[in-house]
Amino acid sequence: MGYFPDRRRNSPFQTRFFTSRPLTARLGLLGRLLLALAVAAMIGFTAGSGLAAWQATRSIRVELTAALANAQADIAATPPPAAASTASWPAELCDSFDGNRHIQARITDQAGRVRHRSRLATGPRPPAWFLRTTAPAMAPITLSPTGFPAGWQVHLQADATNEAAERWGEFRVQIATITLVVLLIAGSCCVIVVRGLRPLATLSQAYARIAAGDEMVNLPETGPADIAGQAASFNRMACALRTATAQNRHLQDQIARVAEEERAEIARDLHDEVGPLLFGITTFVATLARSATEGRHDAIPAQIRAIQDATSSIQRTLRAILKRLHTAPGSGLPESLNGIILFWNNIEPNIIFTLSCDPMLATLDDGTRAALFHVAQEAVCNAARHGHPSHIALEATRGEGRIILSIRDNGIAGTGTPGLGLAGMRRRLADLGGHLVITHEHGWTVTATLPDPNAHPMPPPTPRTMAPEAHDA
Repeated sequence: MGYFPDRRRNSPFQTRFFTSRPLTARLGLLGRLLLALAVAAMIGFTAGSGLAAWQATRSIRVELTAALANAQADIAATPPPAAASTASWPAELCDSFDGNRHIQARITDQAGRVRHRSRLATGPRPPAWFLRTTAPAMAPITLSPTGFPAGWQVHLQADATNEAAERWGEFRVQIATITLVVLLIAGSCCVIVVRGLRPLATLSQAYARIAAGDEMVNLPETGPADIAGQAASFNRMACALRTATAQNRHLQDQIARVAEEERAEIARDLHDEVGPLLFGITTFVATLARSATEGRHDAIPAQIRAIQDATSSIQRTLRAILKRLHTAPGSGLPESLNGIILFWNNIEPNIIFTLSCDPMLATLDDGTRAALFHVAQEAVCNAARHGHPSHIALEATRGEGRIILSIRDNGIAGTGTPGLGLAGMRRRLADLGGHLVITHEHGWTVTATLPDPNAHPMPPPTPRTMAPEAHDA
């Protein structure tokens, strides 16, 4: 059954709320995916750079540790000089470290003063930040070689400048490689995402065409399985919309034809029944006037009775026509519900209708009968139009001070959301102290409940001005 919600424009509060959302919430799907790729690329670049810096630091530490160990071993393996050259031995030992890339030697006397210092090898220097980041903190090694004067010592200090300069060159190559790889991967992912989401833009344009009233939209069911599935679902929806629109037009044509036939029948009744009676009244009046003028007073009573009979016949005919023009045909709720079934049997002969109505409901007042009739008419119309049922059952009962009208069908389609017609019925029932319930289980069930006016006399409804109700049928 088709109960369609009304469409309302966004309020200023909603507009402010949605426009004040974070950037990620306002980006489209493509923007979010590209932003995620950019973040992933930055994370990958940062991780690669950190790993390259860690490798450079580890390599420098290993190299300096090995250089200190070799220098210490060389000093220990050098034999002490002869007694004649003892005074020059510290200077010779210190000079042996001149030009070393990693180790600087210092000779101190017993007072701690520096007597000799070796010169490090010169070369390119790395950036200061790279040297600070990768140079390990290593304590100097202090030795007292054999043959040194008493209290003299040699201090071996590791210097990471030359090794860091060598690692800086390797680090730049690694960073360039990481950057190139990250850019290639990110660029490839961007191209794949953009090309992969292109069918979604086509789907969005198709929805826009549907919203603009173009129902002859059909998407090619090609591409990846997910995209092809979305296109197939859209095509099924468009086909169902075209079918529903055609059925709606067909029903509108049938309703217009039935209304035209009803108007023609009323015109025939007025012409065939009221016209002759009015002509007879005119004739009787003329005869009555002639009888009075000619003095035939004994004929006047019969002519007056004829005029009264004709007037009564006109009143009965007009009353019957007014009843047909009223919201519910017949004199009671059972006849009204039966009229609905007869009407829809002519339009949908494939649907089986059943009616169960308490005979005591034939004495309902006009307001209660009209409200229940409108609910039944709206529910049957929606079921026949949108639910594609094979069976519709109408049941009206009374008991425990309430009147219950239920319309059940075994339809399978519809959204389950009340439309404007049933929204109007809700208000009508609420004015009479009742309510409307719509459920969906093995078909749709519309249940209207009203207080029984014969069991609990209702106060007159509060008058209010209402706009004309839209009707789903």
